[in-house]
Amino acid sequence: MLPRLFLAGLVVLSSACTSKLTTIKLKEESTTTVDKATALELLLGDMGFGKFASMDITQSETLANQGVEPGDIVDVRLSEFTLTVTSPEDGHLGFIESFDVYVVAPDLPEVLIASYDDFGDDPTMVEMELPDVDLTDYATSQSMTFTIDAAGNRPEVDTEIEAAITLDVGVTLQGVANQL
Repeated sequence: MLPRLFLAGLVVLSSACTSKLTTIKLKEESTTTVDKATALELLLGDMGFGKFASMDITQSETLANQGVEPGDIVDVRLSEFTLTVTSPEDGHLGFIESFDVYVVAPDLPEVLIASYDDFGDDPTMVEMELPDVDLTDYATSQSMTFTIDAAGNRPEVDTEIEAAITLDVGVTLQGVANQL
């Protein structure tokens, strides 16, 4: 009877080591300035959120400080993506018509992860619409790259925009045990 109990305990412990135990929130921010329109340059081009261009969350200092290694990551979801005008004080996002964010990684398809297309009331901050996309394979690949497809006209004045994202990273019992 004891060997069966011991074996059952090992099975439970083994499955607990591979299932998600806790979630760590990774927050990243990037700021860009969208130059004001000139007579020849009215359409938006690259918005310039360079910090998001290529991310490798497996090298994240936050995860490393928690003792999490790449093999401990079992689930990655984008839980927040916001755009906020930080300058000028009376600036707004109304010059944007649509804003789509895609993720790509080596050997993986490009996938839409965030979008927004209701800039009509000249908002100063928007929370992007987030489809439920599992980013685990992207986040644990060599690098995860975000691309932005924005449409609209350049603003009347130089406008500084902050993009902020939060990734919820699910880690295993082993990742949490590494903290000890």
